[in-house]
Order: sequence, then structure tokens, then C-alpha cells
Amino acid sequence: MRADSCLSHTISTFRLLVLVLLALAAAGCKTEKSPDQPTLLGIPPATAYLGVRYYYNWGAYGGENILDYSLTNAPSWLALEDTSNKARPGIIMAGVPGLTGGARGNADREKVRNINLVTNDGTLSGARPFDIDVQYNILSLEKATIQEDSAADQPEEPRVSHCAQPDLSQIGQHTFNINIYDDEGVVTGQKTVTYPTYPIYVKLKLDQPSVTRIQVAFQLNSLYNPEACDNTYKGAPPHQRCDFSSDNLGNAIIGKDIVGLGSESPSPVDINGNPLDYLSYETDDNGNLTQGVVTLEPGVQECYVRLEVVDDSFAELSETAQLSLTSVRSGLAGLGPSNDRVDASIVIEDDEPSVSLETLKGGDRDTVNVGSVEEYRAVISGEHPDREIRVRLTQSEDSTARLGTEFEIERKAQDGSWVTSPELVFPAGENEQVFRINVLSGAPTGIPVLPDLFFNLVVDEKYQAGREDYARPGSENLLRISVNQQTTPLSLGTSSTFVPTDIAMGHNGRLFVTGYDKPDGNRIRVKIYDQTGNLLQDVGITPQGDSIPAPSDVDSYPVINTVQRQVTEGNNKVNRYEFIVAYNTSGTVNGTANKGGEDVISSVYWFDEASNGGEYVPKWTARTGTSGNDRVREAKINEESGYVVLFGETDGIWPGEQSAGGYDSFAQRIDTVVDGSNETPVVAWTQQVGASTDDSVAGGNESGVSPLVFGSASGSVGGAAVIGGIDGFFYSANGGEASPDVRQVGSDADDAVTDGLVLGGNLWLLGNSDGKYFSVKQDDVLTLGRTNLDSQAGFLVSYNTSGDFVNAFTLNDAADSSTETFGSVVEFGGDLVAGGTTDGVYSPGATDLTGIQGILSRVSLENSDSAMTDDSRQWRTQLDIGNSEITTLANYRDDEIIALARNGTDWEILLFSPEGRLLTTP
Repeated sequence: MRADSCLSHTISTFRLLVLVLLALAAAGCKTEKSPDQPTLLGIPPATAYLGVRYYYNWGAYGGENILDYSLTNAPSWLALEDTSNKARPGIIMAGVPGLTGGARGNADREKVRNINLVTNDGTLSGARPFDIDVQYNILSLEKATIQEDSAADQPEEPRVSHCAQPDLSQIGQHTFNINIYDDEGVVTGQKTVTYPTYPIYVKLKLDQPSVTRIQVAFQLNSLYNPEACDNTYKGAPPHQRCDFSSDNLGNAIIGKDIVGLGSESPSPVDINGNPLDYLSYETDDNGNLTQGVVTLEPGVQECYVRLEVVDDSFAELSETAQLSLTSVRSGLAGLGPSNDRVDASIVIEDDEPSVSLETLKGGDRDTVNVGSVEEYRAVISGEHPDREIRVRLTQSEDSTARLGTEFEIERKAQDGSWVTSPELVFPAGENEQVFRINVLSGAPTGIPVLPDLFFNLVVDEKYQAGREDYARPGSENLLRISVNQQTTPLSLGTSSTFVPTDIAMGHNGRLFVTGYDKPDGNRIRVKIYDQTGNLLQDVGITPQGDSIPAPSDVDSYPVINTVQRQVTEGNNKVNRYEFIVAYNTSGTVNGTANKGGEDVISSVYWFDEASNGGEYVPKWTARTGTSGNDRVREAKINEESGYVVLFGETDGIWPGEQSAGGYDSFAQRIDTVVDGSNETPVVAWTQQVGASTDDSVAGGNESGVSPLVFGSASGSVGGAAVIGGIDGFFYSANGGEASPDVRQVGSDADDAVTDGLVLGGNLWLLGNSDGKYFSVKQDDVLTLGRTNLDSQAGFLVSYNTSGDFVNAFTLNDAADSSTETFGSVVEFGGDLVAGGTTDGVYSPGATDLTGIQGILSRVSLENSDSAMTDDSRQWRTQLDIGNSEITTLANYRDDEIIALARNGTDWEILLFSPEGRLLTTP
């Protein structure tokens, strides 16, 4: 090959390479790029409303040229504005569902999916899909409550566009006809009445501002039906038992209780005195203006339906009417979410005077002896200077005594005489009347085992309904009165015959009395009495022929408690009535084995309806004890499980326990074990806790998770810190599983406890001391305060289960000069009643007789002061009997306080009313 040929080829190749490199370099240095894809910015509202402008301003970016926009799959009402967005790239999308795009109205109410807004620059394009759900523009109403004789409060200025506010100071007038009834409720004619009316408003709201005027029809309605008669009425309407039947109770009568505009009312105006042009009224079928139309101008979201409540003179309960939006007459709006109807309740509170009944001490319950008369007070609230007000009384449906059969109501006539009438009359301007209850001597008929009758006095609303100028009831039950059949003291025995020691109330008002019969070898007995003092059963607890030592002042006496339990018999739950009596003795009791010293003997009985026409029969008897002396202070049966708990003291040692010295407290649980057809007692556990000195157990409570033991002692009980001389203590027995957490309570003086109970989750301890006890509050913490007295008084102090102080009361004579000793306390009507003795004047006006006298005190737990006042729930009473005492108390239905009392050497049962009035007099 020629050399110049090879060179020529090399140069050509080099030139080609240079050109390629230059082209690549040129490409790498270019500064322009391809345009971005057109993109839409934003998320439009997912909800639109009929008649409301829907609007959204889209943003956009991208593309090389000016962007164009278009909608696909869009509803006919939605469109893009002719001009594009001037502030930034984008487009405005708007429309009014139901109006634009063909004015299709409600047909536009639908959910449209996958609407697309598309944008392009002529070459590239972008799109954004979205959904729109078209809904009703909802109308709603607000509930209203109004009292007959007062205008509603002026509505507050709303934040949205609203109608002119109505003037609610206008008083109108309405005339209508009412039926006149005789005493049996038969319609005897009609009467035309005219009453003032007071304006109210119901607020109407539109969810969204509409672009069109909306007119909506309203109507007052009620469930009242004059054809709906009581079942006890067999005739045809009209009748009072139809007009004011049980079905119509609480339903307002449209056209009589409430109207749109009263028949003689002035035309409504707004607060500036201008006519309410947005509101028009229409007559109903009875010629009353009870319906009409409200007009909401474009943009208005809140308006007012002005109505009028009739201030009549009928005593009524709260009544309810409904305001309904029934149709949209023009514009686009929905009557509620489903566009069918909008209802709002209107509650009308009656303004007629209300009546309350009370004892002369202001109480709401009393007990009256058969054949006696007691006075009471009726008080009405509300002014009535120009008219007479009446109240018709009757007994409630659950009452066992009936008006006209067991009792009568008497009111004082103008000449001062008492006339029998169930209707009390309050002359114009007078708000108090004294009336009497006369419990007829022939009532009740006296079936022995029936409990005392009772009646709740109530307003006879069935009679008063639809009658003018009667008062309404201030409460459901105005006054409860129990009818007492035992009007003289129930004699039980003497100090040389049967000596009662404890009492309890049982089923159907039975009174259980336990004690020992001295002439019969000190045999322990339980005597059961009915409400008239008849002895229903005399149960010999110790076997016939056994002789045991008589209890002494040191030993405990027989104690008794009753219980009503539910047990399963077959597949049914039935009531089981039981009582337990317990005592301690060192004597020989047939069927039991002595343990050493004094043992505790407990016997459980149950009521067998099949035995001798119904009587208590033995369930089991147990004798338990240590080698020392064991004394029982209280015995109870658990209502849920039926086990027995004994509370007492021992100077011995129970199995598995240890002695602290002297007499220790103990709690013992005895279960019932079923062996075939036999029920036998088995000791589940015994727990013993004490101080190095003697403990004194006052009682116990069995209703909690663990039995509660309480009493007093000097020294540390179970290792608790000593506070003063004699302290109170309590603890929850846990069956010996662990040492109980003893709470030692009281003051730095002697606080000897004699009785107690659990009420409202708190323990109340009764005792005696020469101190005044009260609450001290410091840094929001309550503590027990005490100052010295000149004489001994009773005290009631309360602690919660954690040992925190709750409250305290002192039971002392006003002069602080006599000795009071209290030994028994019971719960009564949510309060406490304590019984004991005094050697002076404890009750105001009492006579200081020879020796000691029995006393009672009721302490109201709603009152933080000591019980020195005298009213229905806080009082003191003293027996007008020298050498007497009240030893034990029981509660009968919160109607009577049952007291075991000694009168010299005689023992008897005394009864007291809820206000401390002695019901049993010789």
C-alpha cells in the first residue's frame, strides 16, 4: 500500500471522531428542558347542598403554553367560570345544585362519582378526579321549655344572618270553651273562658345559607286525644275520664294550652316594633291560629317561630306539645336528613300554685293511732290575691288504708267547726290551712297477722283535672301516715317473771321479744306479737325442764335478730324468714355439751307456713366456747348467704387464736351444712383480738365482705395506737387468715362505747362521756373535737372503714346538769335515734321525777349541729314516768320507733311516732 493512502485514511478517521466529540459536547451544554406535566392543585368540597352556591377555586401549574380546562362526567348544575383565575394559574368551578344547569330541584340530590377536571397546554394534559355528594340543606328546630305565666328569654344575637328577633314582652289573650264536670266527671255543660297568653319562640335553623327564598310550613300538634278514655270508664266521650285520661296525661291541648297566635292577641312585632313579615299564621279545623308559614330570605340561616302559651287556671303537670315543620312551600331545603318532617318538643310548665302537706313540725310522715285525730298543715306556693284556691286530697294507689273507710279528712269551716271533706279551701290571699286526719275507730278490721295500714296523701289529680282554680301537687307523695293499732303499752312481764332483754322487728310487722323466764328455771324464750299486741307464738329456746343461772349485770343477756332471705326451693326463689337468738350460760342445756365456763348457745328458727297455720320452727342449735368464759353481745344472720356471725368477748382462747389478756373481743362465723334432709351448724372460723385489759364489745355488722366488730377498751387493741383512756375500736374479721387492721378511735379522754351501727358506709358509735363532741375542720381535713362538760352526756361519733373521722354529735341536757346514759341506737328514716336514761330534765318541758327516766333522741344527719333543736327530724323526748328506762330500740318501716322500756318493775313495749310522740299511753 502507498504511504500517502494510509495517512489520508488516518486523518479522515480523526476528523470524524472530533465531529462526534463536538456533537456530544454541544448536547451536554444545553440549558433548556422539556415542559412539566400540567397539574391541578387542591381538593374541592365533597358535599354540596341544594339551593346553596357550591364554589371552588382550582390552582394549577405545568405545561408550556396557556392551560385550558374542561369538566367531564360533571352534574349539569356544575360548570367552569368563563374567565380563568387572574391571581394565579387555575380556574373557578361553581354552581347551585337544584337551580343552575336546568333548575332540576331535588333531582340534583345525588352523589356523583369520578367527576374529572382536565387541563392541557395543547400538547400535554393533566386531570384530577373527585366526587360530590349533593345533600338537603337541612332545616331544624330547637326544643323549648316555658312556664305559663312568663315570657321566654329574649334570644341572643346569633352569629349567622337571621330574621328579626320577635318582641317577647307582648302579652296576648285567647278565648276558648271548656267542659264543666260534676263530681263523677260527667259533662254538664260548657263555659267560655278567656286567659292571657305569653309569647315564646322556637328557633328554626337552616344548615347553609341558601341563594333562594325558602318558605316552610309549621304546625302545632300533640298526642292529646279526647277519644282516649280510661279503661275504668265504660261510657262514651265527652267525659272527664276521656278529656284527662291516663293516656292524655302530660299532653298539651292544642288551641287551649298553646296556640300560634291568641284569638285576641296583637299582631307580633320585632324588638324594634316592626311587624314580623317573615311569619304568617293560619287557622286549623277548630278556628285556632295554630299553624302558618315562616319565610327565610336568601342568606338567612336562623329564624323564629313565635308561639303563645295560655296562662290558664287549671292545675296541671308538665305538658308537652310538638312544633312540626311539615312542608317546604318554596325554595330548596330539607325537612331533616330524610326530608320527611322536623319535630321539636315544647314543654309547658304549669304556674298554678302548688301544695305541700306537712306535720305541724314540718315533717313529711307521721303515725296516728286508731280512733284518734291529728292536725296537719297544708301550704301552697304562689300568689292568688283575687281568687280562692282549692286542693282535693285522696290516698295513693299503693296505700293500704282508704279514704272514707279507714280515715277521713276534716277542714275547718268559716264558723270554726270541723267538717268532713277531702277538699281544702284557701281563701284569696291565704296560703296556709290546718286540716285534720281522723283515723276511724272501727279501722282496720284487725286480721291479727297483717301489718299496720298506711296511706300516702296525694292530690286527687283525676278529680282536679280540667277544673279551674285548683292547686297542683308540690311532690308525688305529699304526706305519709301510718295507722297504729297498738295504742296502749304492751305488757311483757315483771322483774320477777319474764324479763325481756332484746327486741327485733320481723316480717308482716311481727315483734320479736327475747328474755328469760325466772319462775321457769330462767328459761330463754322468744315471744312473737302482732300489730295489736296479740301473742302469736311463745317459743321456748332452752329445752323444757332445764334450769340455767339467771344473767347478771356482768354477763350478757339473750340477744335476737331477724332476717328475710331469698332461698331456692325447687326452681323458684322464695322468701325465707328466720331469727337467731343467742345467750351465754354455764348451765347444762339438754342436747349440748359444756365447753368450760360460760359458753355461747345460739339457735336459729325459720318460719314454716305449713306448721300449725304458720309458725317458727327450729333449724339448729349450736353450743360453742373456750375453756374460759365466753359472752355473746350480738348475733346476726347474713342476708345473702345465711351464715351466722356471733360477736362477743372471751377470757379463754379460741382454737388457733391467742389471748391478749383479760377479756378479748371475738367474731365467730357458723355455717349451715345440709346433710340429706338435716341442717347442722358448723363453725367456719373464730377470730380473737384484744388488749392487755378487758375489751368491751358493743356489737357488730355482718353485711359487708367481712364482719365488722366494734367496741371499746383501755390499752392497745391488736397493736393499734392508744389515743386516750378508754378508746373506741373496730376491725374487720377475716377468719383468722391474718391479723386484722384494728382502728382505734376517740379522744384523749374516756370514750366508752355502748352500741353502734353501719349507715351509708360509715360506722356510728354510741357511747357516754363527760365531754362535748364536735367536728373540727382544718386544711379541709375533719377531726374529732372534744371539750369537757359539767355532766355525763351521750355521744355519737362516726368513722369510715379506713378510720377517718366523719361526724360527731353530743346528746346532753340543755342545762348540762343531769346525767344522761345511752345504750341503744337504731337507724330511722336516714337519721339516728338513741335511747337511754336521764336523772334530770333532758327534754324541754319535761318533769324531773324520782330516780331515772327513759329518754329518746332523734339526730338528723343532714344537720351538722348537735341535736338541741326540736323539729320533725331532730328532737328529744322524756318519759313522764319515774324510775323508768329505755333499754333497746327497733325500727318499724320508718313509721314507728319500738322501745323496750322498764316502768318500775314492769317491762313493756312503747311506740313513738317519727316525731317522738308517744303512741302508747295507759
